[in-house]
Amino acid sequence: MNIVKTRNELLLGKTIFDMNLNVGYYARVSTDKDDQLNSLENQSNYFREMINENKNWKLVGEYIDEGISGTSIKNRDNFLKMIEDSKTGKLDLIVTKEISRFSRNVIDSIKYTEELLNNGTVVFFISDNINTIYPDSEFRLTLMSSLAQDEVRKLSERVKFGIKRMIKDGKIIGNNLTGYYMKDGKMIVNENEKPIIETLFNLYVTGKYSFNKIADILYKKGYKNKNGNVYSATTLRKFLTNPRYKGYYTANLTKVESYKTHKKVKIPKEEHIIYKSGLIEPIVSEELWNKANMIYDKKYKHKNMHLTTNQKSIDESKYTFKLFCSNHNEIFVRFAGSNRRCNPTWVCKKYKNEGIIACETPIIREKKLDELMIKILNTYIEKYLKQIIIDMKELYKDILTITNKNLKLNLEIKRKELLENRDKLINLNLSNIISNDELKNKLNKNNNELNKINNEIKNIKDFINIHSNINDIQNEIKNNLDIKNNLNTYINLLIDKIIVTKLDNRYKMKLKIIFKDGNTKEVLFEN
Repeated sequence: MNIVKTRNELLLGKTIFDMNLNVGYYARVSTDKDDQLNSLENQSNYFREMINENKNWKLVGEYIDEGISGTSIKNRDNFLKMIEDSKTGKLDLIVTKEISRFSRNVIDSIKYTEELLNNGTVVFFISDNINTIYPDSEFRLTLMSSLAQDEVRKLSERVKFGIKRMIKDGKIIGNNLTGYYMKDGKMIVNENEKPIIETLFNLYVTGKYSFNKIADILYKKGYKNKNGNVYSATTLRKFLTNPRYKGYYTANLTKVESYKTHKKVKIPKEEHIIYKSGLIEPIVSEELWNKANMIYDKKYKHKNMHLTTNQKSIDESKYTFKLFCSNHNEIFVRFAGSNRRCNPTWVCKKYKNEGIIACETPIIREKKLDELMIKILNTYIEKYLKQIIIDMKELYKDILTITNKNLKLNLEIKRKELLENRDKLINLNLSNIISNDELKNKLNKNNNELNKINNEIKNIKDFINIHSNINDIQNEIKNNLDIKNNLNTYINLLIDKIIVTKLDNRYKMKLKIIFKDGNTKEVLFEN
């Protein structure tokens, strides 16, 4: 698609439905449960009908990812194929349900829609009514995807709360451990896989076998990993050091560092929860497990050093190709050597190469410029809030409703169970199976639980009503924008260039900020 030509046609009254386009659609669900897969099928049917019913459109691509998280595109094969197809000119337009199906990561949303647009491919988010052919779409996309990303954060917090509750109740977390299967909340020994673990421990305690040698022995015996390959040394090391094989409950060993990356990090040993549990059948004795791990610790204690790498912050490049000297239209470059590590500065490239004789444009302190840009961008976006706040009210209300729907449903089920239990207690009392005092105590406990659940259900309704208030939504949008902590993103999104002009000395200057929408703003700036 010729983006400039298409935009001009739209200005003359055409719509994308009037144009001859090669169209594809993207659909995704985050789990492989039946109801989600049904939803995916419904999405696909809807898109096919929508595209095929338009005589000007031709369906050229169907891109579907099943059971894949929207916080990252790393494992979304069909999403990546869609990007590649756009590079070959196969796609003019991609239709998708909403931003949360496309990506729940703000940076990814902007990055990939921009990449697609550069490839001549437009994205139309149907539910959000955003079409990236329009110049203001990037800003609206940022707002919408910020909200979607925040919903992932809230969901992550709920999952963490659930895990803490399971740990407190002593319930086993996870069930995909070689050598076991789960039944009635217990880990039962899988007799078919038991020899894998027994062989590992019995060979390792001899001190004669490495993990790789043990893996080869297991493979020759016909024991392979889930992919039909030889076990890796890393996997066998995890088996050897897992206390569950000696019948111990384990929890709080790792945590997810960020809901965006899903990266797990180790928790300090003093915070681990490990104790002997009747819920887990041991495969090896405590004596054998302890002996094997004593050998392992002795062998590897000097090797388990954590390596750290220094990653250059993306913030260092926020003004690259943005700052220009008015004297000779040269870019500014960053100085952050050992003497300026905590106070980086930006200078005209000509000054850097030839000195003050060639250019007297002032040096700019990055920290001061950051403070100024945060203020300007916060003021700049105010005008956009009024344009979209009405649409956002309904959208945000829908998000809140959907997010709390499952929670409310679970509470309703619990309430029904308590009411049924109350009837059973009364019947037991009438049959003289429990005494009046027992009945009274149990009914009091039952009523207390009912009151708690009723209050929680009411709180959900109140939460939705309160947060549907237009002022609350405006504040929520401002919070999600978080320009201070995402300054690099918003400078790239909104700023075309900043022209620097010296005034009466090398400390005072005028900055002409040119925004991507064509607006300009001039400010006086002093280091």
